[in-house]
Order: sequence, then C-alpha cells, then structure tokens
Amino acid sequence: MSQANMELVLATDDDRLQKRISLSLRVSQWAEWAYDEQRGRYDWESVVRDLDMPLIECLQFFDTDFYIAPVRSLPNITDWSAEDLSRLKSFVTEQFGAVTADKWRLVGVYMNFKHNDCSMAYGICTFPRMTLDLYEAITCHLNNGLMWTDIFEQHPVFSSADVLQTAYNRCNGRSGSNPKIIIKNWSEKGTFRIQDIIQSYYKPGDLSEVLIQAQKAFPKRTKASILDKIKRTTARSLYITNSDMYRVDKLVEAYGKDWARIGKEIYVSPRRAQWIWAQHQQRQNVTPPWTDDELNTLRICVRGGIGMAEASRIIGTKSPYMCHIVSHAYTLPLQFRD
Repeated sequence: MSQANMELVLATDDDRLQKRISLSLRVSQWAEWAYDEQRGRYDWESVVRDLDMPLIECLQFFDTDFYIAPVRSLPNITDWSAEDLSRLKSFVTEQFGAVTADKWRLVGVYMNFKHNDCSMAYGICTFPRMTLDLYEAITCHLNNGLMWTDIFEQHPVFSSADVLQTAYNRCNGRSGSNPKIIIKNWSEKGTFRIQDIIQSYYKPGDLSEVLIQAQKAFPKRTKASILDKIKRTTARSLYITNSDMYRVDKLVEAYGKDWARIGKEIYVSPRRAQWIWAQHQQRQNVTPPWTDDELNTLRICVRGGIGMAEASRIIGTKSPYMCHIVSHAYTLPLQFRD
C-alpha cells in the first residue's frame, strides 16, 4: 500500500472515530437529561424519540463512564420490584429474543443495573419450572409406558427431553435434592387428618386403602407426596409406647379430658390422644390392684437393676408394661429411696 493510500485510510479511520466520539457524547448527554431519579434509571424511550435512533444503537453508543448516578445492584431476586422485572423481561424479549453473553452489558445499561444481576433475575423469572399439573401428567405418561422423547413432544416446556427428565427426577427425589414442586408444607391439621385416616383404614402390611382415603381427603396433592406422608406418619400413628401412655395419663390429670389441648401438647390429633388414653385405661383395668408384696418385689427388682420384663416374670401377676408404669408414674419411685 502506498504512503498516500495509508494516509487516506488513517484519515478515514480518524474521521469515523471522531464521529463515534461525537455521537457517543450526544447520546450520553441526552441520557443525562432523561434520567429518572424516582425510578433510578434512564428514560431510554425518550432518548430514542428525541435522537431518532434505534434503541440498541443508543445503548451501544452510551458512554458508561458518563453515568451520573451509581449503577444499581440487586443480587437477590426478592429485592427486585415487579415493575423492574416486567421491564427487564419485555426488553429482553422484544430486543433480543435470546440473549448472548455480550448482550447482557446492553441490558445492564438499559436497566441501570449490574449486568450480572440482570442475567440472574431474567433466568429465575423465565426458566421453566416443574408444576404440579405437569408432574402428574408426566407420571401418568410414564405409568402408561411412554418414552421421554414421546413425553417431550407432548410437553415441550423444557429445552430437551433430557432436561425434562432431569427436572422430573429432581421433583421425584431421585437426584438427591429437595423436590422443586411448589406445594405447601403439611399443616398441623393435615397431619392430624392423615393420622386419623391411618388409624381407621390401616391393615397390617397394606397401605392401599389408607392411600385411597388420603387421596380423597387431599385431592390437590400428588400421590407421591401423600404416600410419603403416610409412610412417615405410620410409625408414630400405629404404635404407642409406654412413654406416650404415661404422658397422656399425666395430662389428663392436669387438664381433664380436654383432648384438643392434650393432643396439641404431644403433637397428635385429639382423636388419637383420646385413643392412647383409652388404651392406657384398658391395660390398667384388666390388671388387679397392686398388693404390698408385689410392690416390694418390684422395689427390689428396680434396686437390683433388673429390667421390667424380668421383673414381670418374677412377680408373676403383672405385665412388663404395668411394672414400667408403676415404677415411673406414681409414688413408687419415692418408696424406692432408702
């Protein structure tokens, strides 16, 4: 290239550079005039109208060193206002469709936020989530033998069949993470209802009828959620310990037969509290009163560190349960003292 041509190219480049600098200064000045202090952002729509330039060009030519106000930073999605989230989503959708990494700088300029915060907020607001209805529909398809590719064709919510499968497995607890379906935790009232259903319909080794009745009682919950709750509640609802009976008996002495209050104290339904007390009374009624000789024998067993099963065998007329109750519940512990 000749010297003359090189000088021409340099002059042309210099002229373009000067025009860009001039345009950048102009855009930045108009943006300053259009700054909305109340909203903490520039009114770019006004700048576009006044300069008669495309919005993206205005953002590209804006000199970020010209900011008259600090760039806002909201790293937590809960700090974003509904207006800012709505504006962010509409801007990205209308201007870009899909945003690449280099475009987030322009999004940040438009919103007057750090571009990383914009990317985070947009991802949370727009990424598809596994809803309760979708989860149940997929479960039905799987039970009918459909493949994931076929299910994805019917529900193309996620980007691929693999992503759909991953989202479903997370909800199903197979990925080791917590379920992502947005369902309220079980309330105290719901737990009590499950306890009552188990007590009424449980058959040893068979939860089918319990599940059917629970699904009728909680139609908005998934089968998996209900079954999990039943299994976790069964251990406590079906079996009572000596400690349970002792606590209920003492609470009845304190509050009377106020089953609602007693149930709240021991975290069971009023109906179950009454049932536990009835079991305790039944066990006491079938056993004759303790004689002085029996109490003395029990005292010797306790002092000697003999367990209640062996003490029951030695006494011969009292069950291990009654030996346990008498040794802990009433005045016998005082009699054991020297």
